[in-house]
Amino acid sequence: MAVVLSVSLACGSSDQEQDLANTPKKQPMSVVTTTALLADLVKNVGGDLVSVTALVPPGADVHSFQSTPADNVAISRAAMVVSNGGGLDQFLDQVIQRSTSDGTVHILAAKALLELDDEDPHFWQNPVFAVRYVESIRDGLIAADPTNADDYQVNFTEYKDRLTKLDFDIASTLNTVDPTRRHLITFHDAFGHLAKRYGWQVTSLVGSDASQVSPGPVVEILEKVREQGLTAVFAEPQFNSDLLEKAAEEAEVEIGPIYSDVQDGEVANYIDMMLFNAKSLARLLRLSAKN
Repeated sequence: MAVVLSVSLACGSSDQEQDLANTPKKQPMSVVTTTALLADLVKNVGGDLVSVTALVPPGADVHSFQSTPADNVAISRAAMVVSNGGGLDQFLDQVIQRSTSDGTVHILAAKALLELDDEDPHFWQNPVFAVRYVESIRDGLIAADPTNADDYQVNFTEYKDRLTKLDFDIASTLNTVDPTRRHLITFHDAFGHLAKRYGWQVTSLVGSDASQVSPGPVVEILEKVREQGLTAVFAEPQFNSDLLEKAAEEAEVEIGPIYSDVQDGEVANYIDMMLFNAKSLARLLRLSAKN
Protein backbone atom coordinates (compact mmCIF):
# COMPACT_ATOMS: atom_id res chain seq x y z
CA MET A 1 0.00 0.00 0.00
CA ALA A 2 2.80 2.39 0.87
CA VAL A 3 4.42 1.80 -2.51
CA VAL A 4 1.15 2.36 -4.38
CA LEU A 5 0.45 5.56 -2.41
CA SER A 6 3.94 6.82 -3.12
CA VAL A 7 3.51 6.23 -6.84
CA SER A 8 0.08 7.84 -6.78
CA LEU A 9 1.43 10.94 -5.06
CA ALA A 10 4.32 11.14 -7.47
CA CYS A 11 1.96 10.94 -10.43
CA GLY A 12 -0.29 13.56 -8.88
CA SER A 13 2.66 15.86 -8.35
CA SER A 14 3.76 15.35 -11.93
CA ASP A 15 0.26 16.14 -13.21
CA GLN A 16 0.13 19.33 -11.14
CA GLU A 17 3.49 20.48 -12.45
CA GLN A 18 2.34 19.79 -15.99
CA ASP A 19 -0.85 21.77 -15.41
CA LEU A 20 1.12 24.71 -14.06
CA ALA A 21 3.49 24.58 -17.01
CA ASN A 22 0.55 24.62 -19.43
CA THR A 23 -1.23 27.49 -17.65
CA PRO A 24 -0.66 30.71 -19.61
CA LYS A 25 1.14 33.39 -17.62
CA LYS A 26 -0.72 36.63 -17.06
CA GLN A 27 0.72 39.45 -19.13
CA PRO A 28 2.15 42.44 -17.21
CA MET A 29 -0.21 45.38 -16.91
CA SER A 30 0.51 48.12 -19.45
CA VAL A 31 1.42 51.52 -17.95
CA VAL A 32 2.28 54.67 -19.90
CA THR A 33 4.11 57.61 -18.31
CA THR A 34 4.89 61.02 -19.76
CA THR A 35 8.58 60.96 -18.76
CA ALA A 36 11.37 58.45 -18.31
CA LEU A 37 11.78 59.41 -14.66
CA LEU A 38 8.13 58.61 -13.92
CA ALA A 39 8.59 55.31 -15.76
CA ASP A 40 11.44 54.41 -13.41
CA LEU A 41 9.33 55.18 -10.35
CA VAL A 42 6.49 53.01 -11.70
CA LYS A 43 8.88 50.13 -12.36
CA ASN A 44 10.10 50.23 -8.76
CA VAL A 45 6.56 50.00 -7.39
CA GLY A 46 5.10 47.74 -10.07
CA GLY A 47 8.02 45.34 -10.51
CA ASP A 48 7.39 42.42 -12.86
CA LEU A 49 3.65 43.05 -12.71
CA VAL A 50 3.88 46.04 -15.06
CA SER A 51 5.20 46.87 -18.51
CA VAL A 52 6.05 50.57 -18.67
CA THR A 53 6.38 52.90 -21.66
CA ALA A 54 7.61 56.51 -21.40
CA LEU A 55 6.24 58.88 -24.04
CA VAL A 56 9.23 61.24 -23.75
CA PRO A 57 12.33 59.05 -24.14
CA PRO A 58 15.46 59.39 -21.98
CA GLY A 59 17.59 62.35 -23.03
CA ALA A 60 14.78 64.25 -24.77
CA ASP A 61 13.59 67.68 -23.66
CA VAL A 62 10.09 67.31 -22.23
CA HIS A 63 9.42 70.99 -22.95
CA SER A 64 9.81 70.61 -26.73
CA PHE A 65 8.73 67.00 -27.28
CA GLN A 66 6.27 66.23 -30.08
CA SER A 67 3.98 63.22 -29.72
CA THR A 68 3.49 60.65 -32.50
CA PRO A 69 0.61 58.36 -33.57
CA ALA A 70 2.44 55.50 -31.85
CA ASP A 71 2.02 57.36 -28.56
CA ASN A 72 -1.75 57.47 -29.07
CA VAL A 73 -1.78 53.72 -29.62
CA ALA A 74 0.30 53.08 -26.49
CA ILE A 75 -2.02 55.24 -24.39
CA SER A 76 -5.14 53.54 -25.79
CA ARG A 77 -3.79 50.15 -24.67
CA ALA A 78 -2.68 51.27 -21.20
CA ALA A 79 -4.48 50.29 -18.02
CA MET A 80 -2.82 53.22 -16.26
CA VAL A 81 -1.35 56.56 -17.36
CA VAL A 82 0.96 58.64 -15.16
CA SER A 83 1.59 62.36 -15.66
CA ASN A 84 3.57 64.75 -13.48
CA GLY A 85 1.16 67.68 -13.47
CA GLY A 86 1.87 71.29 -12.63
CA GLY A 87 2.22 72.24 -16.27
CA LEU A 88 5.37 70.17 -16.88
CA ASP A 89 3.67 67.76 -19.30
CA GLN A 90 0.51 69.72 -19.97
CA PHE A 91 1.12 69.57 -23.72
CA LEU A 92 0.31 65.84 -23.57
CA ASP A 93 -3.02 66.32 -21.78
CA GLN A 94 -5.09 66.41 -24.97
CA VAL A 95 -3.33 63.35 -26.37
CA ILE A 96 -4.02 61.45 -23.15
CA GLN A 97 -7.65 62.58 -22.95
CA ARG A 98 -8.33 61.59 -26.57
CA SER A 99 -6.59 58.24 -26.42
CA THR A 100 -7.34 56.72 -23.02
CA SER A 101 -9.84 53.88 -22.93
CA ASP A 102 -12.81 53.66 -20.59
CA GLY A 103 -11.63 52.49 -17.18
CA THR A 104 -8.03 53.63 -17.65
CA VAL A 105 -6.57 54.99 -14.41
CA HIS A 106 -4.88 58.37 -14.91
CA ILE A 107 -2.95 59.89 -12.03
CA LEU A 108 -0.98 63.09 -11.56
CA ALA A 109 2.05 62.05 -9.54
CA ALA A 110 2.60 65.55 -8.14
CA LYS A 111 -1.06 66.32 -7.41
CA ALA A 112 -0.63 66.27 -3.61
CA LEU A 113 2.28 68.73 -3.88
CA LEU A 114 0.95 71.35 -6.28
CA GLU A 115 -0.41 73.54 -3.50
CA LEU A 116 3.14 73.91 -2.16
CA ASP A 117 4.49 75.53 -5.34
CA ASP A 118 2.52 76.43 -8.44
CA GLU A 119 5.58 77.59 -10.42
CA ASP A 120 8.15 74.80 -10.15
CA PRO A 121 6.75 71.34 -10.98
CA HIS A 122 10.11 69.54 -10.57
CA PHE A 123 9.14 68.22 -7.13
CA TRP A 124 11.10 64.99 -7.51
CA GLN A 125 14.34 66.94 -6.95
CA ASN A 126 13.48 66.55 -3.25
CA PRO A 127 13.54 62.82 -2.34
CA VAL A 128 10.94 63.41 0.37
CA PHE A 129 8.58 64.64 -2.34
CA ALA A 130 9.55 61.63 -4.48
CA VAL A 131 8.00 59.47 -1.76
CA ARG A 132 4.72 61.32 -2.37
CA TYR A 133 5.08 60.49 -6.06
CA VAL A 134 5.42 56.78 -5.42
CA GLU A 135 2.53 56.84 -2.96
CA SER A 136 0.33 58.17 -5.77
CA ILE A 137 1.73 55.56 -8.15
CA ARG A 138 1.08 52.78 -5.65
CA ASP A 139 -2.52 53.90 -5.20
CA GLY A 140 -3.00 54.09 -8.96
CA LEU A 141 -1.61 50.60 -9.52
CA ILE A 142 -3.88 49.19 -6.83
CA ALA A 143 -6.88 50.91 -8.39
CA ALA A 144 -6.02 49.48 -11.80
CA ASP A 145 -5.03 46.03 -10.52
CA PRO A 146 -6.48 45.38 -7.04
CA THR A 147 -5.65 41.66 -7.22
CA ASN A 148 -1.97 42.45 -6.73
CA ALA A 149 -2.42 45.17 -4.10
CA ASP A 150 -0.22 43.39 -1.54
CA ASP A 151 2.68 43.15 -3.97
CA TYR A 152 2.46 46.83 -4.83
CA GLN A 153 2.45 47.72 -1.16
CA VAL A 154 5.52 45.57 -0.45
CA ASN A 155 7.40 47.09 -3.40
CA PHE A 156 6.41 50.59 -2.31
CA THR A 157 7.66 50.02 1.24
CA GLU A 158 11.01 48.69 0.03
CA TYR A 159 11.48 51.56 -2.39
CA LYS A 160 10.45 54.13 0.20
CA ASP A 161 13.28 52.86 2.42
CA ARG A 162 15.72 53.35 -0.46
CA LEU A 163 14.46 56.91 -0.99
CA THR A 164 14.91 57.65 2.71
CA LYS A 165 18.52 56.46 2.46
CA LEU A 166 18.95 58.53 -0.71
CA ASP A 167 17.90 61.66 1.17
CA PHE A 168 20.54 60.96 3.84
CA ASP A 169 23.25 60.22 1.25
CA ILE A 170 22.57 63.43 -0.69
CA ALA A 171 22.68 65.52 2.50
CA SER A 172 25.94 63.88 3.56
CA THR A 173 27.52 64.54 0.16
CA LEU A 174 26.38 68.14 -0.17
CA ASN A 175 27.45 68.93 3.39
CA THR A 176 31.07 68.44 2.33
CA VAL A 177 30.82 71.76 0.46
CA ASP A 178 31.75 74.89 2.41
CA PRO A 179 28.55 76.79 3.34
CA THR A 180 29.80 79.90 1.52
CA ARG A 181 29.86 77.93 -1.76
CA ARG A 182 26.53 76.15 -1.50
CA HIS A 183 25.17 77.96 -4.52
CA LEU A 184 23.91 76.05 -7.56
CA ILE A 185 24.10 78.21 -10.70
CA THR A 186 22.43 76.46 -13.60
CA PHE A 187 20.86 77.06 -16.99
CA HIS A 188 17.41 75.57 -16.35
CA ASP A 189 15.31 76.45 -13.30
CA ALA A 190 14.54 72.87 -12.30
CA PHE A 191 16.41 72.52 -9.01
CA GLY A 192 14.61 74.80 -6.59
CA HIS A 193 13.20 71.91 -4.55
CA LEU A 194 16.68 70.36 -4.29
CA ALA A 195 18.06 73.67 -3.02
CA LYS A 196 15.28 74.15 -0.48
CA ARG A 197 15.63 70.64 0.88
CA TYR A 198 19.37 70.92 1.55
CA GLY A 199 19.70 74.62 2.36
CA TRP A 200 21.37 75.77 -0.85
CA GLN A 201 20.94 78.87 -2.97
CA VAL A 202 20.02 78.46 -6.66
CA THR A 203 20.25 80.86 -9.59
CA SER A 204 19.18 80.00 -13.15
CA LEU A 205 19.08 81.62 -16.59
CA VAL A 206 15.87 80.05 -17.87
CA GLY A 207 12.48 79.54 -16.23
CA SER A 208 11.19 76.13 -15.21
CA ASP A 209 9.29 75.78 -18.49
CA ALA A 210 12.55 76.30 -20.44
CA SER A 211 10.74 78.61 -22.86
CA GLN A 212 12.39 81.98 -22.27
CA VAL A 213 16.09 82.58 -22.79
CA SER A 214 17.37 86.02 -21.84
CA PRO A 215 20.94 87.33 -21.59
CA GLY A 216 19.92 89.63 -18.75
CA PRO A 217 20.84 87.33 -15.82
CA VAL A 218 24.32 86.65 -17.22
CA VAL A 219 25.79 89.77 -15.57
CA GLU A 220 24.18 88.79 -12.26
CA ILE A 221 25.60 85.30 -12.52
CA LEU A 222 29.10 86.57 -13.29
CA GLU A 223 28.99 88.81 -10.24
CA LYS A 224 27.85 86.00 -7.96
CA VAL A 225 30.49 83.60 -9.28
CA ARG A 226 33.23 86.11 -8.58
CA GLU A 227 31.92 87.38 -5.24
CA GLN A 228 31.37 83.91 -3.81
CA GLY A 229 34.49 82.30 -5.23
CA LEU A 230 32.47 79.63 -7.00
CA THR A 231 34.38 77.24 -9.22
CA ALA A 232 31.60 75.84 -11.41
CA VAL A 233 28.20 76.40 -12.94
CA PHE A 234 25.97 73.56 -14.12
CA ALA A 235 24.00 72.64 -17.24
CA GLU A 236 21.78 69.80 -18.45
CA PRO A 237 22.98 68.15 -21.68
CA GLN A 238 19.58 68.27 -23.43
CA PHE A 239 19.53 72.10 -23.45
CA ASN A 240 21.43 74.55 -25.61
CA SER A 241 23.13 76.52 -22.84
CA ASP A 242 25.38 78.81 -24.90
CA LEU A 243 24.67 81.80 -22.66
CA LEU A 244 25.74 79.93 -19.56
CA GLU A 245 28.83 78.61 -21.33
CA LYS A 246 29.85 82.15 -22.29
CA ALA A 247 29.35 83.30 -18.72
CA ALA A 248 31.45 80.42 -17.42
CA GLU A 249 34.19 81.14 -19.93
CA GLU A 250 34.30 84.80 -18.95
CA ALA A 251 34.36 83.91 -15.25
CA GLU A 252 36.99 81.20 -15.89
CA VAL A 253 35.00 78.46 -14.15
CA GLU A 254 33.98 74.98 -15.20
CA ILE A 255 30.59 73.86 -16.50
CA GLY A 256 29.54 70.76 -14.60
CA PRO A 257 26.89 68.20 -15.59
CA ILE A 258 23.55 68.02 -13.82
CA TYR A 259 20.31 66.21 -14.70
CA SER A 260 16.63 66.87 -14.11
CA ASP A 261 15.47 63.63 -15.75
CA VAL A 262 16.94 60.15 -16.12
CA GLN A 263 19.13 59.39 -19.15
CA ASP A 264 20.73 56.36 -20.71
CA GLY A 265 24.03 55.43 -19.08
CA GLU A 266 25.16 56.28 -15.56
CA VAL A 267 21.96 58.15 -14.59
CA ALA A 268 19.49 55.59 -15.96
CA ASN A 269 17.29 55.63 -12.85
CA TYR A 270 16.08 58.21 -10.35
CA ILE A 271 18.34 57.24 -7.45
CA ASP A 272 21.48 57.13 -9.60
CA MET A 273 20.57 60.51 -11.13
CA MET A 274 20.14 62.19 -7.76
CA LEU A 275 23.38 60.76 -6.39
CA PHE A 276 25.22 61.79 -9.56
CA ASN A 277 23.98 65.36 -9.19
CA ALA A 278 24.99 65.57 -5.55
CA LYS A 279 28.47 64.21 -6.29
CA SER A 280 28.87 66.53 -9.27
CA LEU A 281 28.02 69.56 -7.15
CA ALA A 282 30.28 68.50 -4.30
CA ARG A 283 33.23 67.57 -6.50
CA LEU A 284 33.29 70.81 -8.50
CA LEU A 285 32.36 73.25 -5.75
CA ARG A 286 34.86 71.83 -3.24
CA LEU A 287 37.70 72.89 -5.55
CA SER A 288 39.93 75.76 -4.45
CA ALA A 289 38.62 79.12 -5.57
CA LYS A 290 40.53 80.81 -8.36
CA ASN A 291 42.59 83.83 -7.42
